[in-house]
Amino acid sequence: MKYVLDTHALIWFLEGNPRLGKNAKTILSDPNSELVLPAIVLAEAAWIVERGRTSIPSVLEFLGFAE
Repeated sequence: MKYVLDTHALIWFLEGNPRLGKNAKTILSDPNSELVLPAIVLAEAAWIVERGRTSIPSVLEFLGFAE
């Protein structure tokens, strides 16, 4: 099944934030889940990281891109 990520789900998952629901955490942790990551989610997450509003160091670093 395909799942479309939103910005909060992505950030909360990467942070290990308890606000992320149990079902969402299970889906995001399952290597068999087919995740769709819209470009706007990456842009919003990068904006949040730049402003220091999250504990994740860098969305691009997490995804394996050099900064």
